[in-house]
Amino acid sequence: MRRIAANYIFTVEGAALKNGIVELDDNGKILKVEDTNGKLKESSKLEFYNGIITPGFINTHCHIELSELKDKIPQGKGLPEFINKIFEYRNENTLENNDKAIDLQNSLMRNAGIVAVADISNTNASINVKRSSSIYYHTFCEVAGTKSNPDKIFNSLQELFNEFVNQDLSASIVPHAPYSVSSGLFNRIYEFAEKENSILSIHNQETESENQMFLNKTGTLVDTLEDLGVDLSNYKPAGSNSLESITKLLPRNNNIIFVHNTYSEYEDVRMASEYFKNSYWCLCPLSNLYIENKLPDLNIFKEFSNKVTLGTDSLASNTTLSIMEEMKVISNNSDISFSELLKWATINGAKALKLDNKFGSIKEGKTPGLNLVTDFDFENMCLAEKSKVKVLV
Repeated sequence: MRRIAANYIFTVEGAALKNGIVELDDNGKILKVEDTNGKLKESSKLEFYNGIITPGFINTHCHIELSELKDKIPQGKGLPEFINKIFEYRNENTLENNDKAIDLQNSLMRNAGIVAVADISNTNASINVKRSSSIYYHTFCEVAGTKSNPDKIFNSLQELFNEFVNQDLSASIVPHAPYSVSSGLFNRIYEFAEKENSILSIHNQETESENQMFLNKTGTLVDTLEDLGVDLSNYKPAGSNSLESITKLLPRNNNIIFVHNTYSEYEDVRMASEYFKNSYWCLCPLSNLYIENKLPDLNIFKEFSNKVTLGTDSLASNTTLSIMEEMKVISNNSDISFSELLKWATINGAKALKLDNKFGSIKEGKTPGLNLVTDFDFENMCLAEKSKVKVLV
């Protein structure tokens, strides 16, 4: 048994406890959370740390299988060029010998205080690491296809899905993005997700040209897709933006994570939040800056704050897989409080992945992991540039 205290315990679902104490069993299960009213008594069995203690972080968008692409794709070139480069590397089989990179990043994520990850997979490259990892992984087996034979494409992804499930790994089958999935393929995903009541994820409004494509079939994304051999000769623009255009192609009652939202506007988020009762909005600010040199309009998410989560995307579009670093970017570019930001990094992600019975908050009966954040700005009660995270449990 351990008794751990710090300057503040951020329980997430309750108040921040000054000089609070967390008592855990040998398996990391929380037995008691004690409010000392700020008056901590010394004890030989008490571990005290300077800093704040938080629950373990939840990364709701990652592509760990792209870890070999760290520093290989130029920054700030926009999503269409980024897609081009990803296809180049996949065609060159650059990712075939990726095991060491995946294993390393899994370890680095755990050292960065991440306890659960929603991870996009197009291959089975990450299975062995996920099977042995102390991190909880939910794998989104991602499907794309705009040509005919949606059944053939879907069945191929179902084989990948079965590979993960047969290793006792949690998984779903999900669409890549509005522009990369045919209506027939969306229908197959819809049917399967509704039957399984599975968690869904989709890249959303990551570039301005995505909306242009759906509005009037213009923009650099259209050019890129055609250059990659996608036949758009029969494509008819919907006359509305991408999110509105695909709303009815996704089941209303499943948990669904809309990822990036770099070019989403308030009305987009409001509309989708009303239509999808279990919608979540994953922000990956470092990736957005890496690819588009732009952040989402953070202010529009304040009204939907209890449904906002954080992700890191991949090392093809980021320099680190650290939720702490994502939090710093948001903190530096908004007036969102640390307490609210911490919910985005913990309990909201746990709810999106249906893991809040175990992760996301410091509460009796849970095993959320405990992070120590050092060099915290106590004067302003926020992260500082030099803030670091250390895993305690």
